[in-house]
Amino acid sequence: MEEPRIDRLSNRHRDVLRGVAALRKTKQIAADLGIAPGTVDGYIAEAVRILGATDRGDAARMLARHERADPLSETAGAAPGQSGGQSPWVAAPPPPMTQIGQPVAEPDASHDTRTNSMGSLAGLLPIRRTGQRSNDLPVALRLLWIPAIAVILAVGFGMLASGLKVLADLIERLGHLSG
Repeated sequence: MEEPRIDRLSNRHRDVLRGVAALRKTKQIAADLGIAPGTVDGYIAEAVRILGATDRGDAARMLARHERADPLSETAGAAPGQSGGQSPWVAAPPPPMTQIGQPVAEPDASHDTRTNSMGSLAGLLPIRRTGQRSNDLPVALRLLWIPAIAVILAVGFGMLASGLKVLADLIERLGHLSG
């Protein structure tokens, strides 16, 4: 009874469930697939409903069992990107699950989307850049940014005050010329 239900899953449903099976969080799956976290949650909810599973983990286990049992499934021979987009999991079916709670497939380090290089100026900024899961600055650099931001703000307000004073003087002189 499980087979026809599995066949009703789209490639994107399968990609998302593979991420769940790999114990990835919704935001991580979304970043890997290049879609919004809400969209990932929607695909998971649809897959749970289609499969009649009790929760997302149950749906992921059902897909993993199906893919282990069917080595000729449509994702086994597909090249990355041909079976549902940018998913890193479509190249080969996941290895068998050893225990509940153990990941079906380890996330591949080559798909890490962080772009921080500490040698560049952009790598020293205290912000999360596009494609990163978090800001990976060391604690010491984060703490150095606190006084640096205070100094930058002080200089900025000083320049604003000077500019306003010059503008006020200019308006005053124009007033004397016209009157």
